[in-house]
Amino acid sequence: MKNIRPKDGSGERLRGSERNPDRHFHGEKRKNETHGSTTDPEAKMLRKGLGKEVKLYYMGHALMENNNGLVVDSPITQVGGTAERDSAIEMPAEHPVTHQITVGAGKHL
Repeated sequence: MKNIRPKDGSGERLRGSERNPDRHFHGEKRKNETHGSTTDPEAKMLRKGLGKEVKLYYMGHALMENNNGLVVDSPITQVGGTAERDSAIEMPAEHPVTHQITVGAGKHL
């Protein structure tokens, strides 16, 4: 969490040694539009549940063949409100089949 900084460069409230300074997050509103990672600018902040801390994440998805349990496709996407739904539509469309198929969905954290 120490590498999440405001994108405009403000808010450098640091204390402690210069090598590994502590950050004061109290009262600071952090959003993906206003804050970003200093080490990986494409990573987005996500809270996995109520009362949980905000961390930097990417989302991983898997398309599996049902008969043998083999992974057919496994894209990595940026965190977003519709990332899971978008990838669930895109992944089967990228693998055309000649017969009718059944698609199921599951969510694992």
